[in-house]
Amino acid sequence: MTPGALLPTDGEQDLTPGTRAERAVSAVLAELDRGTGRGVVVDSPPGAGKSALVIRAAAGIAAAGDRVMVVAQTNEQVDDLTDRLAVWRPDLAIGRLSAQEYVIPARIARHDRVTVSNWVGDLAACAVVLGTAAKWAMIGGDSSWPWAVVDEAYQMRSDLLLRFAGRFGRALFVGDPGQLDPFSTVETQRWTGLTWDPMQSAVAVLLRHNPDLPVFRLPVSWRLSESAARVVADAFYPFGGFASGVGLGERRLEFATRALWASPVDEAVELAASSGWALYELPARHTLRTDAEAVAACVALARRVLQRGAVVVSERVPGGVPITADRIAVGTAHRDQARAKDGSAALSTLM
Repeated sequence: MTPGALLPTDGEQDLTPGTRAERAVSAVLAELDRGTGRGVVVDSPPGAGKSALVIRAAAGIAAAGDRVMVVAQTNEQVDDLTDRLAVWRPDLAIGRLSAQEYVIPARIARHDRVTVSNWVGDLAACAVVLGTAAKWAMIGGDSSWPWAVVDEAYQMRSDLLLRFAGRFGRALFVGDPGQLDPFSTVETQRWTGLTWDPMQSAVAVLLRHNPDLPVFRLPVSWRLSESAARVVADAFYPFGGFASGVGLGERRLEFATRALWASPVDEAVELAASSGWALYELPARHTLRTDAEAVAACVALARRVLQRGAVVVSERVPGGVPITADRIAVGTAHRDQARAKDGSAALSTLM
């Protein structure tokens, strides 16, 4: 945190999560409106409303009569922001800056006020122009904007920011400081120790060279339950934790049937249901990166949740709703693991 960071006060701890969250967002928007500095940084835990803040900030800047460039890190993020902004403000002229080979998805094509082009000159009449950081770094000419809003700023390398930093006057940087820093598959020793090391995030380098920038923090996660928020906050946000917007016990997982015998798979899913977490550990052995046994274990766990008739209860569905195959996510470290033949065939039977 910088010395001038603007953070929730102790008195706000007694407010409801919704009130605390809205106060934090209102403080950020007010700073954008009245501040005079080059930038504002907003740290956000997972599920705190980063995208909603980006959309509100961009729309507010446009409503005040200034053009704004919005920067995200992937095409999926840009499409999501474009679609949500167009739904919320259908009267707004929006530009989607794209690559030449970009195929316009249906959710973007349905909006009459969204213009898609790979040349920024075609979007000169748009109040808000959205594109990936990589695309903004490649545009030519001397086009500039009074404002930039950078989403997922902690995912962006500092050198990428430097390539288009001269195109905006002031900026809002929104991101999750608990995410992994940028990484590279090439040797990076030549930059180690430099204040502009490209392997540092854009926010880290920005604050190192601009220590007086105000830093805000979104204090509430709506994605993580109380049990999950405590673990994640302690592990990844030790210097600025956050609270869950969901009360203890509001979200729970229940099973319609009991297991006939206590198999390791059943013990794992029952532990996860009761505590929010479980580790299903396979015997230690040498394996390939794409391990068929690990794939089979993931499938077995997912299948068992379905076989046991799992029902999830939440603040949105207090009566509970059955868990179907399309509501189970399996995370992998590599794409070849996600495409594992045995796993794909087994998972297809769940559908």
